[in-house]
Amino acid sequence: MPRIAVVIPTRNREDQAAEAARAVLQDPSDLELVVVDQSTDDSTVAALGQVCDNRLRVFRSAERGASNARNLGVANTSAPIVAFTDDDCRPGPTWVSQVLRVFDEDPATALVFGRVRVPPMENGDYAASFEPKVRSQRGVPLPDGDLGIGANFAIRREVLQALGGFDPLLGPGAPTFRGAEETDLLIRALHAGYPVINAAECDVLHLGVRTGADVPPLHVAYQFAVGAAFGKHARLSGASGFWDAARWVDFYVRMSLRDALELRRPRISVLAYFVSGALATFRYEIDQERSVFRVRR
Repeated sequence: MPRIAVVIPTRNREDQAAEAARAVLQDPSDLELVVVDQSTDDSTVAALGQVCDNRLRVFRSAERGASNARNLGVANTSAPIVAFTDDDCRPGPTWVSQVLRVFDEDPATALVFGRVRVPPMENGDYAASFEPKVRSQRGVPLPDGDLGIGANFAIRREVLQALGGFDPLLGPGAPTFRGAEETDLLIRALHAGYPVINAAECDVLHLGVRTGADVPPLHVAYQFAVGAAFGKHARLSGASGFWDAARWVDFYVRMSLRDALELRRPRISVLAYFVSGALATFRYEIDQERSVFRVRR
């Protein structure tokens, strides 16, 4: 059995997927790499076929969404630790080894979020990044706290199974809440008492830069989705879940008041999208055992 599995979801990005796979496979660790391809044609499979390494396997899937892809990837691996990155990311040559080292240093560690760097950008461009501030995550963070992202994280298989896997209604490509799948998983892990580590030494470069008119819809979608993640947990966890959501609302209210006092345009829309996402969760039932939304068939 390999020590660690790496799962990469991809859709219609054949060149990106092949380069991401090559970056992961630079590391000589005992690993298995699964790329889950949701593309509309065979171009990605063909491009990955040029990556000559028997640690790589490719699975085609007709389902949409990064969460569905990750769940499928996990189901088709066997290693006790599963790491995740994206097709537009380039892990460093020792990324897998560094992730393993963090888990080896403390057997209690359940989930690890790594550093996500971005390339130099023009004013107004955007790419999701993560720079760890604290090593050990004790409680659900505020928006300006340590919120690791799906481009670079790893989890023990047994913990992911206990948490119920990724929620298919959250994450890129999902039908309603197109983001925050990793935030949802982080909240679930922290509420369950699992130790979470933010490890700056586990480093990837995120090349998915958005520009111009593509940036605002990305922010709106994320804010709506993160509101849904907190709304779901308020429904699941009662007082503690409501408290976490209320802390985020209070943060955004104070941010808007500070903007007004400093004669800047208040960013009240951030709060509005967060609350809208939380309220939108009432369209769906929740699987109480797995803590995920029930998908309508």
